[in-house]
Amino acid sequence: MTSFLSTLKFLLFVCAFAAAGHILRVPDAGTRATSLQTVLSSLDKKMAGELNLLDSSILHYQALANINTSSVEELRRAHLTTRQAYKKVEFLLAYAQPATIARHINGAPLPKTEPSVPEINVIAPSGLQTLDELVFADEIDRAAIKKLSHKLLGDYRLLHRQMKSLRLQHRHLFEGLQQQLVRSFTLGLTGFDTPSSGNALPEARVVFQTMAAYYSEYAPLVESKDSTTNALILTSLARARAMLAEGNFDSFDRLAFLRQVINPLTEALPDAQRLLNIESAGDYGDLPSPINPQADHLFDADWLNAEYYANFSSAAYSEQRQELGKLLFFDPILSNDLTSSCASCHRPELAFTDGYAKSLSTDGKGTLQRNSPTLINSVFAEKYFHDMREEFLERQVKHVVVDAHEFATDFVTIEERIRKSDDYRQLFKEAYANQPDYALSKWSISDALSHYVASLQGMNAEFDRYARGSSDELAPEVIRGFNLFMGKAACGTCHFAPTFNGLVPPQYLESESEVLGVPDSIVWEGAKLDPDPGRIANFRPADEAYFNAYAFKTPTVRNIAITAPYMHNGVYNTLEEVMDFYNRGGGAGIGIELDHQTLPPDPLGLQEDEISDIISFMKSLTDYEDLVEVPARLPSFDEVPAWNNRPIGGTPK
Repeated sequence: MTSFLSTLKFLLFVCAFAAAGHILRVPDAGTRATSLQTVLSSLDKKMAGELNLLDSSILHYQALANINTSSVEELRRAHLTTRQAYKKVEFLLAYAQPATIARHINGAPLPKTEPSVPEINVIAPSGLQTLDELVFADEIDRAAIKKLSHKLLGDYRLLHRQMKSLRLQHRHLFEGLQQQLVRSFTLGLTGFDTPSSGNALPEARVVFQTMAAYYSEYAPLVESKDSTTNALILTSLARARAMLAEGNFDSFDRLAFLRQVINPLTEALPDAQRLLNIESAGDYGDLPSPINPQADHLFDADWLNAEYYANFSSAAYSEQRQELGKLLFFDPILSNDLTSSCASCHRPELAFTDGYAKSLSTDGKGTLQRNSPTLINSVFAEKYFHDMREEFLERQVKHVVVDAHEFATDFVTIEERIRKSDDYRQLFKEAYANQPDYALSKWSISDALSHYVASLQGMNAEFDRYARGSSDELAPEVIRGFNLFMGKAACGTCHFAPTFNGLVPPQYLESESEVLGVPDSIVWEGAKLDPDPGRIANFRPADEAYFNAYAFKTPTVRNIAITAPYMHNGVYNTLEEVMDFYNRGGGAGIGIELDHQTLPPDPLGLQEDEISDIISFMKSLTDYEDLVEVPARLPSFDEVPAWNNRPIGGTPK
């Protein structure tokens, strides 16, 4: 909750805006609805009208696309008008039908595979983002625009019919608006939503005008419960419109917008919902969700729920399981020759990486195929490993256990070894007291390790503290770097806030991979593609589509100052080299021809000082120091005294 001083600041801000005539005025009780039911009826009619308007806009767009003599300017105006009509209803459409929106209406302009079918069925990109690229191309493809605008009309009309049957509830509106706040900041203002038109700020203005229009119906009711909360929401919405009216895409101060608009609204809108006794998604069950409903701000350390991603069976005994997992993580008892542990390739002092371009094989015979990614915040993902071959955190360890170049053993052997230790048997008994049949098993070993890995969270960096308003100290170059990262440099369109990995907001359910065209060596002209096939060869049949060739999971840039070398093959040793690669347009900019590169091939045009600022921002995301503690001792083995001398963490590489 907002502190007394913060509240005072906002109240003073309210007074200042009111005096200037900029603040939204609370509707008079005599001229506005005074009950929740009449508010809902009014907003239901408003939403129906907005949905009809979007239908008309798409129909006009499609009709114009069918006219061969229509000018490029006419098509572009129709496109922008349609997108603005969509932005007025996006908060409810994406809340009610997120899969339909992502696949057919406004998803990324990339091919996808149809889920839950026995063979690979590639779905070509469609929807408003794909049309954005087509209509604003240097040379437009009229046939493609005609085809996709026709498909958009059909897809939307199916969705429109579904929405007509929706029984609108207050929680749909409040929670849809809360999601839209995150969507607007992480996807809208970064340019993700408008890949070619560059119309991000005008669309954001529509988004916040829409929020103000819908919230104004509730404002008198909230005012009667808590005038401070109501003033905070109204002031923030007014401030949003003022800031968005002033800026352009490259110079817009996104960090100021986060602190002055997004943070107050993500805190106050749920407060207003509770004040009005409107139920929330959390009232319908105890299962964890990706976003923690108790967190106020996007950059709060607990904004995301580790329990959701780790898929833990129970919150009971989690602390004991975490401590047990920590012992196992540093214990070479898991490896065949008792020399290697998880910590051998995930060293705490290197933010749980190992510092090698490609990790060393534990048998001393060469290297593994790739390097060790950081484990800090790794829990916040849909899938794991560079090639995304595993979807469960607790099953990661099995890949290491059975690999001939890593632990080269099996769970039967590991379990037999552990049973020989009185210490370990007691620890497993205590940690899994509520599941005695599995107290020491393949599952409990994996589960304990996953509890420890899930605890490796570093979301309290210098930047986080400033971003959420708990600190007012941040270097100017870091502020500039963040604004470039989330704007001109387009980093934030793949490394999404707040994890700065490929976990897609605002639902945070899907992890993305990217085809960058990574070279096999540091060459800036005539480069050769690294031969590692990536995701397409991860032995998951659903990933065998052509566009997954050379695709790798989007890693986090948190703790990036500590985790060199970079890329899955460690080809780049410095952040300057990494930024040079991106600035040139990825592989396409250094001579690699790859038809399905997902990174835009156009140079970014970043200057040296801008690159330096972006690197300063990324370095401000360093937060691993509180996680480096290793166990003081490992469990003893009375039956095998020789094992008591095994080194904590294994033999250093």
